[in-house]
Amino acid sequence: MNAQEIYELNFNAGLKPDPIMTVSEWADNYRYLPKVSAKEAGKYRTERTPFLREIMDALSPSSPVTEICVIKGTQLGCTEAANNFLGFIIDISPGPVLFVLPTVELAKDHSKAKLAPMISETPRLRGRVKEPRARDSGNTILVKQFMGGMLFLTGSNSGAGFRSRSIRYLILDDLDGYEIDVSGEGSPVELAKKRTDTYGRLKKILEISTPTIKGVSNIERAYEESDQREYHVPCPHCSKKQVLEWGGTGFDYGIKFNRNEQGHVTDVWYKCKHCHTRIDESNKTDMLAKGEWIPKYPERLKRGYHISGLLSPLGFVSWKQIVIEFLEVKNNPERLKVWVNTRLGLPFEEIGEQPEWVNLSSRCEPYPIMTVPSGGLFLTAGVDTQDDRLAVVIRAWGRQEESWLIFWGELLGDPAQSEVWNQLDNLLNYPFKHQSGTALNIICMAIDSQGHRTQPVYNYCRTRLSRGVIAIQGASQSGKPVISRPSYQDVNFKGKVIKKGVQLWTVGTEIIKSTIYSRLSISDKGAGYYHFPIGLEDEYFLELTGEKLVTRYKDGIPVKKWVQTRSRVEALDCEVYAYAAAYLKGIARTSPAVWDELENTVNAVQDVNGIDKEAEQHDSQIVNTPTQRPKKTYRVAKSRFLS
Repeated sequence: MNAQEIYELNFNAGLKPDPIMTVSEWADNYRYLPKVSAKEAGKYRTERTPFLREIMDALSPSSPVTEICVIKGTQLGCTEAANNFLGFIIDISPGPVLFVLPTVELAKDHSKAKLAPMISETPRLRGRVKEPRARDSGNTILVKQFMGGMLFLTGSNSGAGFRSRSIRYLILDDLDGYEIDVSGEGSPVELAKKRTDTYGRLKKILEISTPTIKGVSNIERAYEESDQREYHVPCPHCSKKQVLEWGGTGFDYGIKFNRNEQGHVTDVWYKCKHCHTRIDESNKTDMLAKGEWIPKYPERLKRGYHISGLLSPLGFVSWKQIVIEFLEVKNNPERLKVWVNTRLGLPFEEIGEQPEWVNLSSRCEPYPIMTVPSGGLFLTAGVDTQDDRLAVVIRAWGRQEESWLIFWGELLGDPAQSEVWNQLDNLLNYPFKHQSGTALNIICMAIDSQGHRTQPVYNYCRTRLSRGVIAIQGASQSGKPVISRPSYQDVNFKGKVIKKGVQLWTVGTEIIKSTIYSRLSISDKGAGYYHFPIGLEDEYFLELTGEKLVTRYKDGIPVKKWVQTRSRVEALDCEVYAYAAAYLKGIARTSPAVWDELENTVNAVQDVNGIDKEAEQHDSQIVNTPTQRPKKTYRVAKSRFLS
């Protein structure tokens, strides 16, 4: 076959009318799941995930629908449904395809880990995609040529991936991981959609993602613009259809469970919203098979589907597993966010409303400052640097992230001079008396290095790394984790990094503030509760509650942002840093056995009189702080805590 014949064959293939076959029919007839990337390898069966049938069929050329979005949990088969759509295009209805993932690297990974195995394991596709050859632009990791069409893979961070090509089929995967603005050209979602304009009613756009934060989630916004379909399944007892919902405490329907004396989940079931009868998960297969998608706004042209993890087929993620995960994360907003996103397929609403400072101040407890109540098992500190002082918070941490404020104060002095750092040393080495009689020291101190005193902070941290003293900076972007990998800051005269030099850790201030505000709303002592000692000044609570979470718009796109409602919020900043230090030391991942060991160690009573004497020596050093300051007079540690 010469070049002219190859050209005519491909050209004519592109002119063929669209077939009557649907995507789900093609998948059931021809698709094979590869062993390397699928839990259930072999012949694909839509009956395993019947809620995906309508979605795939809406992507078929025979359907008039042009835009579809899917907001979902994980482990629900949605990725394979998207691959079915792609396989159908290659085999039955060829045309130009653009497949977008959050980054170019993820696009490469998807091509190698998902697409290549699908093509090799599905006989109908093997001969249709051009064989890879050296220096051949027709088949690379990011470009796949097939008879009658081309597949282009790219990342939302690549402006070049959206230029100079018309697209009939557009797949936007993992939408909530996309860049807000790509190369200064605008939203990658809008740039990609414009590539389909040429095809009019023949185009197909699939948006699919697990959501993230409510109000800024891309897939949430897409779903809200759609007809908002939910999957209704029948009760095996009363036959009335309903959406499977989490329910929760106070709801007369939803997921219910029992626990034994040790707190282990022993039994999980669903309570019908209509007849209130127990539904066992063993009924799920039959319920899913008889389910149907019902739109909330049927007049809208754009299709939207919400798929909760509660629909996960038997053998995937069980209701019991979902309950166990919930109980593990319910008091940790960062981990709870992941659970809400991945298990319920819902956006997470961050706690951003300002707590009432008066309510917090009224719940102070009668334990002395500078002492550790029985539940506290280790100490961390957060330090905020100002031009003329250091603000310090020290907090004790216990099981399930329950915590006690041990110290809040200011060390007066210029951080460019050594005197104020000597005062901080006294706090770092102070033997805080535990209720058991044991002395506890701070095991991690996080110091803010941003501002005008970066180098003095580095100098202090560099020589105290073995004492757990670290330099930190707040993340400049939203959505960052509690604490990220450090970067080395010291270099030698050759410009090479000094491996044993100071490290700078990046802290996700946004998620930590949401965590703290969530903890402040807890009314019952126990998991996650924030305790305060008696005698705290109102100023602490005013600073602690001095910010709120608001929504701002950047180029028409909503962005969550923390804003100050008062000029000083050092107490909140210090609490953020103290939490980051606790997280770094493993507060969120420590096993019960380790807590038991730590508790036994702390409760091994030492010489109380000796500790008191040592503490008195440190007291005399800590309170020796400057009392004269230019322009303004601020509080000193002695006047508040050590009188």
